[in-house]
Amino acid sequence: MSGRGIETLVKNRVLEVTLANPPDNRLTPAMVEDLYEATNRLEADDVDMLLIGGSRRVFSKGFDVEAIKSYPGPSELRKVLILSNAVFSRIARSPKLTIAAISGACMGGGLELAMACHLRVCSDKARLGLPEVWINLVPGLGGFYRLAKLVGTAKALELVALGDLITAEEALRLNVISRVLPQQDFAQHVASFVGAFATADQRVIRHLIAMAARSETRGEEDNIREAAETFVELMSCLPKP
Repeated sequence: MSGRGIETLVKNRVLEVTLANPPDNRLTPAMVEDLYEATNRLEADDVDMLLIGGSRRVFSKGFDVEAIKSYPGPSELRKVLILSNAVFSRIARSPKLTIAAISGACMGGGLELAMACHLRVCSDKARLGLPEVWINLVPGLGGFYRLAKLVGTAKALELVALGDLITAEEALRLNVISRVLPQQDFAQHVASFVGAFATADQRVIRHLIAMAARSETRGEEDNIREAAETFVELMSCLPKP
């Protein structure tokens, strides 16, 4: 399916969503609406995971601020932000694995979208950041809070207040991403990375996603108890000798 800057394809049980709004894949309200519709496919039985990437070696340079400047008042802008946050939260809370494949620039709303995914992989030529301060704004789609969870509040404050763009290696060191892949043949490297998860038992992956989400709000003993119960449940599903 091709929409207004969003292209989708289901391949090998992976829902592939491509941001395709050249030259910079800037997000627009229409793209957010189409992204919301695309993520409905995550509920389908023939889809095990979501992969979000960008076209033309760019993930996204953020929201198209010029487009939303034309809105007549704040109520219209709030509607766009509410829908955008609903989409990002749907991705973040998905019981199925969500992965962002970042090539090139990943800035502002683009990075906020990527951080909503469970995992992020990055080309070695990518640059990432939340530079809204450059135009006297703050991240409006949960980016500061998601970044703070990854790197700590103080470091997030520094990066956002200065509008720093960081390299892929720095993003890996700070835990913003989980892996750096070569820019050359990036799509093939991403396919191999995603394929490794695709071959796993998806029940196990979904249990791990749920355990990770709940671990943020519960104590150590509760988390260990859940892990033991999950182990017993999965063990009972294994073939008997």
